[in-house]
Amino acid sequence: MKKFKKKQVIATTNKPLNSVVIEGVSASESILKEMWRLRLDFLNLSISEKDDWIIFRQNCRKRNTVLVNFYDQGGKLQGYYTFFFNPVKHASRRALLVHAKYYYVRPDYRGNYKFTFSSLKLIPGLIRRYGLRPIYLVAFSFPTSYVSLSRTFGSAMAAQEDSIPEWEKFVLESYSSAENGSNWDDERKLIVNQNVPIGEDRPASLSVRHLKEHYQAMNPQWNKGISLPIMMKFDFATLKNVIKTNVRRKIRR
Repeated sequence: MKKFKKKQVIATTNKPLNSVVIEGVSASESILKEMWRLRLDFLNLSISEKDDWIIFRQNCRKRNTVLVNFYDQGGKLQGYYTFFFNPVKHASRRALLVHAKYYYVRPDYRGNYKFTFSSLKLIPGLIRRYGLRPIYLVAFSFPTSYVSLSRTFGSAMAAQEDSIPEWEKFVLESYSSAENGSNWDDERKLIVNQNVPIGEDRPASLSVRHLKEHYQAMNPQWNKGISLPIMMKFDFATLKNVIKTNVRRKIRR
């Protein structure tokens, strides 16, 4: 498998960040430990730290996974996300599912345009590796991540919605079931026994309240450790919305 080259980009905001892309299979133990410790600051674990570390390490080192880490000028990890790439074929249609498995950012750096722009730099490598095919971002969401992704991509699809196309619905459900095993609730199309992110119950602003209400209608018991699988199609309209959103963030900063 052709490896992604490590990349470094320096932001011009008041809080500059360096981004580094690493193949998960080659990530060092020390890097993974640093990522995992940051993760613990934002979760109420439903399992032991020992078990959580084992699962985290396995997921990050899974084949076809990349880690995108963000460091401040002092070399301290301020945030990261991981992508797992899964090519699929159903009913003679092909696509690439990009699963955003982990995404954590320290509060002082949230909203930084660098986090989304850095993912756009991966697209040429994806095309070389998987060819030209539709790309869908998949996430197992809680209220805050659902709102963030819906606003960034313009919309998000969930299996509970009548508006989701049949092809996308089948692929999303199949992937969610395969990834979660016995934690997949096929009747409700939800994932149980999940870690609940800290701060998910903070008050919503007026601009995002309707999105949270929509999420809670689909997943009313999220605070019991239940997440909602969602899918966002990455096309020209989405790309335009992502760029527009992040340019606004950059200007605001």
